Amino acid sequence: MRKLLAKFDKFEEVLLVSSLALSVILVFLQVIMRSFFNASLTWSEELSRYLFIWQTWLGVSIAYKYNEHIKVELIYDLFKSKVAHKVIKLVVDLIWLAFNAYLVYLGVQLLGSMASRNALSSGMRLPLVYVYAALPVSSFLVSIRIFFDLIDQFKSSEEKEV
Repeated sequence: MRKLLAKFDKFEEVLLVSSLALSVILVFLQVIMRSFFNASLTWSEELSRYLFIWQTWLGVSIAYKYNEHIKVELIYDLFKSKVAHKVIKLVVDLIWLAFNAYLVYLGVQLLGSMASRNALSSGMRLPLVYVYAALPVSSFLVSIRIFFDLIDQFKSSEEKEV
């Protein structure tokens, strides 16, 4: 399972870093074209925006990996027991898993709607289904990460009981 998670981590990071690199290159080229050639790459701003959307949604999963999401720790701080902390984490993770599963469901419905209407972007005429796919894909990736985390939580609690 660790090997599978390591491959999953690598996939996410490569996807995120490559999209960021492409965004930087596109914006740099746009600046050069406007500054020195008085011309513009009409499609680069739009593609950069769409890549930014994907980066933001992929960042949700990476932030979960490093436990960097904003959280309210009021309830967590009320309890000093490690058992209570584990129960709270379990409940929060289950709620978040359910929320992400719901986002996957809604995202797939949205993609179906976009595909049936053949919605295209204004400048590049790119099917918007590719842009909107960021929501269900990211939510699915977060769900996988939460699932692995829940398995680890159960394994660690079983090992301590033995």
